[in-house]
Amino acid sequence: METVTHEQIDHIMDNGFNISFVTMEHNSPYHWHREMEILYILNGNATVDIDKEKHTLHPMELIAIDSSKVHNVIYDMNHTMGICIHISKNFMRRLLPEIELLRIDCSMDILTAENHPAYMQLCEHLTALTILYVSQSTTYALRSQALVLQILAVLIESFSTPMTGTLSVKDLKNLDRLDNIFQYVEQHYKEPVTLQDAADRLMLNKEYFCRFFKQNTGVSFLVYINQVRIHHIYHDLVHTEDATMDIMERHGFVNQKLFYRMFREIYGCTPRQLRTLAKDNPYM
Repeated sequence: METVTHEQIDHIMDNGFNISFVTMEHNSPYHWHREMEILYILNGNATVDIDKEKHTLHPMELIAIDSSKVHNVIYDMNHTMGICIHISKNFMRRLLPEIELLRIDCSMDILTAENHPAYMQLCEHLTALTILYVSQSTTYALRSQALVLQILAVLIESFSTPMTGTLSVKDLKNLDRLDNIFQYVEQHYKEPVTLQDAADRLMLNKEYFCRFFKQNTGVSFLVYINQVRIHHIYHDLVHTEDATMDIMERHGFVNQKLFYRMFREIYGCTPRQLRTLAKDNPYM
């Protein structure tokens, strides 16, 4: 799931959702999509940033990322594995028209004595869905849809709250602006992109653009573009034998000291250690 922007979940199935395994290879910088995302960690750990809040997931823990939430995901080294579900908003709307008036928020951080049993029920459903996904029996489509519907029902019954309103015109405009800049970075991250370049893309002055980007992602634009570069460098470190310096230059990272510091902060290891961990890793 190579995404750094408004993620188009093109592989949503006819039944309205998609299920996939995710590993350390599926780290994703900040992006957003119109589908609700449910991430369930099986092995290892993952860090998810949503609305500038950091969530750490351990084995047998889950998080629900509501539609149109800007977020990123980092999977820890080296045996992290999870199951990820994207559920179409149109699919949910057909089943429950008032879904637009509900906000779904589910993670370990907000558990209470009251909703803890519901959380454990979600974990049971997700474990069963994982087993079903692996087996791919002839009735997989039927049984997986039944489980996804049960998961949705529990989320709505125990982890939803009424919204004060749907996304405003301003909210949608901000998402479109972010989408625009995310796409621009993906197309030009190998080049020496400046703050002024990005601000000009949105026809904003540089000072306002800096505030806008930080308010909506939690990081500065310059940090974000370097995160995107590191994301691509990570992929090449795992899948090629090219020298680290050559890969850095190929992806537009010119400050070696900054690169090594940011790489360790994001992934908790050096590029050399990553290659050692990734070698013959059955999870890759």
